Amino acid sequence: MIDDTLKIYFIIKAPECRSCAILISVLFSGLFRPGARREKKMPCLTRQEIADACEHTEAFLRDNHVDPKDIIRLRINLEEALLRFQDTLGSETFFSLQLGKQLGQVRIRLSVPGPMTDPFAANGAADEEDLLRKALVRMGQLPVWHYSRGQNILLITLSKKKLPEWICLVAAMAGGVLCGLFARQFQGAAGVAFLREFVGPLIDSYLGFLNAVAAPLIFLSVVCGIYSIGDAATFQSLGRKLIRRFAFYLCLITGLTALISQWFFSLQTGEAQGGGFSSLFGLVLDIIPENLFAPFSGGNTLQILFLAVIAGLAMVSISEKVLSVATFTEQLSLIINTVMGVIGKLIPLFIFGSLFLTIADSEASIFGNSGKFFFGTLIASLLILVLYTIFTCIRMRWSPARLWKNAFSTFFIGLTTGSSSASLSDDLKTCKEKYEIDPKLANFAVPLGQIIFKPCNAVMYYLAAVTVAESTDVPVSLSWFAALLIISMVLSASSPPIPGGSTAGFTIMFVQLGLPLENLPVILALNAVIMYIRTATNLFTQQCVLLGTAKRLGMIGDLEHPAV
Repeated sequence: MIDDTLKIYFIIKAPECRSCAILISVLFSGLFRPGARREKKMPCLTRQEIADACEHTEAFLRDNHVDPKDIIRLRINLEEALLRFQDTLGSETFFSLQLGKQLGQVRIRLSVPGPMTDPFAANGAADEEDLLRKALVRMGQLPVWHYSRGQNILLITLSKKKLPEWICLVAAMAGGVLCGLFARQFQGAAGVAFLREFVGPLIDSYLGFLNAVAAPLIFLSVVCGIYSIGDAATFQSLGRKLIRRFAFYLCLITGLTALISQWFFSLQTGEAQGGGFSSLFGLVLDIIPENLFAPFSGGNTLQILFLAVIAGLAMVSISEKVLSVATFTEQLSLIINTVMGVIGKLIPLFIFGSLFLTIADSEASIFGNSGKFFFGTLIASLLILVLYTIFTCIRMRWSPARLWKNAFSTFFIGLTTGSSSASLSDDLKTCKEKYEIDPKLANFAVPLGQIIFKPCNAVMYYLAAVTVAESTDVPVSLSWFAALLIISMVLSASSPPIPGGSTAGFTIMFVQLGLPLENLPVILALNAVIMYIRTATNLFTQQCVLLGTAKRLGMIGDLEHPAV
């Protein structure tokens, strides 16, 4: 026997044959699991009946343990769709709402008889954005509208709950460590040697593609972020505040490192061989690219940032004349972000391969006389983590657990990949969705922060230089220390946000400060080990500075009940 709910539904559909109605009900019951289906007949598109439909949908979603944030957003968007049907078809039009599950996915099916009416079509100016569809897509839901046999049918499918990302990352990290330790026990095995030759090129190819996508992603994110601010005056004010904050904390951390390190290093004073300020001036001038293509082909992030700021400011100054260019830039940015998201799904495999090679090929005698550099950078990174956690929790009035719950995914990607580029999309998502920072600020500040604010890199460069100077008895002077401080901060901002991006910086620093290059391989080997915690700490501190800036500017959501 057909239940009363289905009887009412088929009366609305008005089938010509009762047996046809029974057949349809049997077929339809196969789509939705028994006990998981609710269906409610709505006589017409009045505001009261629309509200009842939304209440009915909300109760069903709660029963199926849908995320509370998605329930609220879905109810708002369902009500908006019904109101659009009401505006077009009238309040006397009947409709039917069906709620159920198919293959474990929650599905909402809305049927409205009448002329063809797309609820997703913009009902304002031709250039009005389709807010309803975009909101549903951002929720991970797939809205589908079609017109069949006089019925406007809207189907919304909620995505299945995926395995938490951190589980995949932890599993990849554990697998890489175990396989690396196993490979160390069988150094001569042909299978292990083949695996190394196979994994190494794959990782290099992945990093090359990642770097190729990261360059335009940084450029487009900064350009769109500047343009979305609205006017040049606002950008100048916002940009100055961000750069001042980043520069202040970078100088503070590097300066404290220099002061504290004096207690642990015994350096020989004398006439320094390097540290000329003319070379530093040339390093600063290198920010200006020779042509428009060199920064992208060479991966010079500071030059990319320079071009992005120039392009963004130009678009802001003539915003009314470049609307089509702005639209194209935003759409291209969306494409690049989508590509980066696909690349990001391969991060667990990259983690496995990189940890496998790092552990399998490491040497027991790698530390040598550079233990101060290794442990100093490691301890400094941990201290920076603790201090920023304390200061940010006090400033935001959050608990440490609350802060780290939001920051953990980005931190863990940086910790396991050693790459800021790999975590860029997650970093943007965390700042905009979890912290609820205004996208106008996040789109501009996150790429900027990842490029120029890397305090652990500055600490690393400084400690590497003084460690080598102490072990090789290189004479140092006051001008040498001043040059070291400047070089450490400039190189920290100029290194590409990818694994191994700081390697070139060591060579520059050794040459500028007159340090023997024969010590460079040991430093590079140790850097390959500590780059993971260093990268993760840089990402966390960047988010903390951005949180404080957003709060001061009033560009953050509800601090008492943030999205999590």
